[in-house]
Amino acid sequence: MQKNQSVVKIISKPPKFFGRREKMHEDEIKKIFSDADAIITDDHFVYAQKSDGWYHGSAYVNKDAIYPYTRVISPLCKEIANYFKDAGVEVVVGPTIGGVSLSQWVSYHLASSNDQKEVLAVFAEEEDVFDIHEMPSGDFVTMLATDFKPVTITSVRLQERGMYPHALEKVVYKIKVGTKRIFKRGYDKVVKGKKCLVVEDIINSGATVQKTIKAIRDAGGDVVGVGALCNRSGGTVKGETLSVPVLHSLLNIRMRMIKEDVCHICREKGEKSVRTDLGKGKEFLVRKGLL
Repeated sequence: MQKNQSVVKIISKPPKFFGRREKMHEDEIKKIFSDADAIITDDHFVYAQKSDGWYHGSAYVNKDAIYPYTRVISPLCKEIANYFKDAGVEVVVGPTIGGVSLSQWVSYHLASSNDQKEVLAVFAEEEDVFDIHEMPSGDFVTMLATDFKPVTITSVRLQERGMYPHALEKVVYKIKVGTKRIFKRGYDKVVKGKKCLVVEDIINSGATVQKTIKAIRDAGGDVVGVGALCNRSGGTVKGETLSVPVLHSLLNIRMRMIKEDVCHICREKGEKSVRTDLGKGKEFLVRKGLL
């Protein structure tokens, strides 16, 4: 695949496993990803930011390349459902956006496999987390001028006395410090008191899954496990690290990650060689003032 061409490959025929019942081998699952150009190597990618900074690498798993094809996604989700069919799952939860489709298919196959009552499917949405600060107006202006950060002013306080009784005295503002997962649309009531299975497409650091697990537990749900299409952490993310009984991934691969400030691909090919159609390459170029 040439750089920046369409990231979705047209699949003209259904996979050979479509419609059959026996378990797929991991090599077969890897071939499905490869045939759809969902596993890309020998290129330059910027991965999602981690707690200790940004990372680059030469490989990427593009799950979006297989999502359009229900005859691919459905059997893959059936594999996850079969693994957890005896776990008593009542609700399948996926983080937005990719996990929404997975939660639907996995819940469908769970209900179908056991001829049990309907297994529900919901999703956990992302919400920004802010720190609230209060600062004298003069210091606030100095901060913006010397160390600008995106801020949202929530309120201001005017002087009540003195030479300039209506002058700006203090500013209350908020700064984004991260994100969390929450249930909206009444879905918190759906998971309360229920056995829940978390599903995810690609696990990198496991942060999104951990936030989804917390959202379920905060809502009063019980997490019985996590199912994923691909765990590309190289084994660093496990059930124990996620604090769940079991993590089951259809595909387990290791992709080398290089800290951004020592990225040899940047040195050899140049910073502008990053892919902007996949990963965080566009954001990287903006941060570097190259776009």
